[in-house]
Order: sequence, then C-alpha cells, then structure tokens
Amino acid sequence: MNAVRRGIRNAFRNAMRSVGVVVILAVAIALSISMLIARDAVTTKINTVRASTGNTITVSPKGFFGGQGGGTPLTTAQINDLLGLSNVTGVQESLSENLTTTETSLKSPTLAGFLGRQFGGSGAGVGGSSSSTTTFTIPVRVTGTNSPGNAVTGGANGGGSEKLTSGKSFSPTSNADVAIVGSTLASKNKLKVGSTFTAWSTKITVVGIFNASSTFTDSDVLMPLATVQKLAGASGEVTSATVVVNTIDNVASVDKAISKKLGSVADVTSTQATAEAQLAPLNSVKTISTYTLIGSVIGAAIILLLSMLMIVRERRREVGVLKALGAPNRSIIMQFIAESTTFTVLGAIVGFLGGILVSSPITSALVNASGGSTSTGVSGFVRRTGGSGFTGGGSGFTPPAGATGGGLRFGGLHSTVTQLHTSAGWSTLGFALIAAIIIAALGSTVATATIVRIRPAEVLRSE
Repeated sequence: MNAVRRGIRNAFRNAMRSVGVVVILAVAIALSISMLIARDAVTTKINTVRASTGNTITVSPKGFFGGQGGGTPLTTAQINDLLGLSNVTGVQESLSENLTTTETSLKSPTLAGFLGRQFGGSGAGVGGSSSSTTTFTIPVRVTGTNSPGNAVTGGANGGGSEKLTSGKSFSPTSNADVAIVGSTLASKNKLKVGSTFTAWSTKITVVGIFNASSTFTDSDVLMPLATVQKLAGASGEVTSATVVVNTIDNVASVDKAISKKLGSVADVTSTQATAEAQLAPLNSVKTISTYTLIGSVIGAAIILLLSMLMIVRERRREVGVLKALGAPNRSIIMQFIAESTTFTVLGAIVGFLGGILVSSPITSALVNASGGSTSTGVSGFVRRTGGSGFTGGGSGFTPPAGATGGGLRFGGLHSTVTQLHTSAGWSTLGFALIAAIIIAALGSTVATATIVRIRPAEVLRSE
C-alpha cells in the first residue's frame, strides 16, 4: 500500500509534466470514446433500418407500369398463396381506381395544370399551351386496401403514412361502404366525419379524415379492399401487393420463390439493393470508427509508454537508492504502475467527458462525409381493361411505415439513415474502464522492465 500511495503522489510531483501527460492522454481517450459512441450509434441504426427497411417485395401484374403499361390484374387468391412461403411475415394488398366526375360526387382539389391536361388527353401543345378548350378535371383516386394506416406511406404517393386527424379507420377485413378521406379533399368537398358522398352510384360514409403531409396524397380516398373490389366490379382483383419478409437477408430467396410461384403473370421487385446502398455510408462510418478506435487506444498506450520511460530514466538514482535500501523490485514496479494508472485514470475522466461532447458532431460529420445520393421512382396511370375510370399504375399501395416498396422515393430512408442519436450507456462506461486498464498495463510494461535492470552500485557510482 505504501508503494501505491507513493506512486499516486509521484504523479503530481511535477505539475507541468503531469498536466501535459494527462491532456495528451485525454485527447487520445476522447477520440476513442467518441469513436466507440459513433460505432454504437451506427450499429444500432443499421440494425434498426435492416429490421424494418428493404425487407419488402412489390408484386404487380406483368407489364403494369405507369401510363405505358398494361397487364391483367392479379387475384387475391394468388397473393394470399404467398403467405405460405418461408420467411414471409405478411402480405398487403391494394386496388386503386381513379374516378371521374361522372362516377363520384367528389371534386378533386388538385388543379390539372399543363401536365394534367397533357395526361388527360386535352391536346396540350408545345411549350405548355393547350390546343383545345376542353377542360380536364383530375380524377379522384380511391385506394382499396387491407392495410389502413400504412396505405400511402411515402414513395410515389408522397408524404408519410396517413395519420387520422378525426374519426377512426376501418377494419382491414371490412366490406362496409365506408371511407377515410384526405384532409385536402375533405376541405374541398366540405366533408367531415359522418358526411356522405357517392362513388359508383353508392352512398359512402366518411368515418375518418387523415393527413399525410402531402397535397397529392391528402386528395385521396381510402376504402376497404373488399368494398372497392365489389363496387368497381373487380371482384378478387389486386393491382399491387407488398410482401413483407422477416429480415432483409432473406429478401433475395423470397424474391426468387415469388417469381417461381407466380411465373410470367407478375413483375416482382425488391428494395434490398437500394436499402443496402443507402446503408453503405453507415457501414463505412462503422469501419472508420472501428479502426480509429483501435488506433486511438494504441496511440494512448504508446504516449503513456514513452512518458513512463522518461519518468523512469529521470528517477534512476531514486530507484537505485530504493534498491540499495532493500526495496524489492515488486514494490518499486508497483509504485510506477500506480503512477501510470493515475495518469491514465485522470486522462480517462477528462477524455470521457470530452468524448461525449464531441461524439455527436463527429458522428454527423462522418455520416455526411460518407453520404450517398437517393433514388427516385415514378408512377402514372393505366386504364384497366373492363373496368371504370383509371387504375393507378403501381402507386395505389405502398408498404407500411419504415418499409419501402418498388417505385418509391428513398429520400425519406436517406433522412432516416442519417438521423443518428448518440448516447453513452453502461457499455461505453465499461469500455472506458477496460481501455484505461489496458492503456495503463501497456504503458507500464517496458518501463517496469527497465526498472528490473537498474543496478544500485552502477547508479550510485555514476552519481
């Protein structure tokens, strides 16, 4: 105990040297702590994103893409069969119909503009001028879904998942003549919970009003899938389905299984590659932080090693005297280990606080420096043979919150990926303690070895 106390006191014998050693160690340890926190935050984000993003597969009729495709609708039976595939946790289906003013009493709040007139076939001329006086009115999009609450998430629909501002939603298995309507559409048509409108010559009751933070999406109507299939004369038909896989790692195998099961009647696309591309910056940050963490610990150990070598060299006479008085090597070595441990603990305390303070900006800088671009998708409309109005080309249904499907914008995913929360938990505290012990041990090893070789007679003779 005397050797330990003497070693701790010796750490403060030279104030300037002690402050210098502690500061240099603190910088190295702060970098280590900040890299550990960054690595933990990135790892947590990667695991979270991989658990809920990129694990979906979009299934649509073969050739059914925008206004340039066709295809025959898939059936509910075909889609439900996919539930039996390994690693599939859910299947969400939708059927989109675009109703004209002759098919519904609703009026769209969206102005046609040049693109709308061109799309509507009114003969828009070059440069945005119309060669016809025909007035084209944007149809009202009605989406039948078995996944209310997640039917318009992001993607080509724009905005986030629908959030009810009043009323309630409908059951996924409902076949009632009910609907929840977007806030913009409700305002245009003076609708509220309990109001009614007509669609396909049927009175539909509004049970809820939602907001999805998108003018386009807030002009939509969501109804039970079975109801839309019945009223549109599309019994058992599905224009889009999203298969949810348990993990992103199983997406490729499920994709192949779906393609094999449905054959040539469907287009099957997954978001795995896009999600992995979005996660690439985080994987780079994880690698950088790991190597920097290792380098910082080694650097701190080298700093302490060199410092202790200089301290032992300065105290050769003291060591010689102690040995001449009968002090065993073990006691002297313990004294210097206590001194180096004191430096390390002080450096760890200061470095730990500094590492917490700089971890967030360092993590953000690393992520932004490694960030990639996002990709975008497009969608349009295609007339469904034998049906009324227009049917949305792959944009009628989108995966649940946190998931992404084919033809989606991944800007939201990019934002989610780059929004990291850094925090220092007990694991970080434990690492700081272990790192301090390792640094103290490594920094004392060579220094203590030189103590053993010091001969009292040689030291005293030289003095």
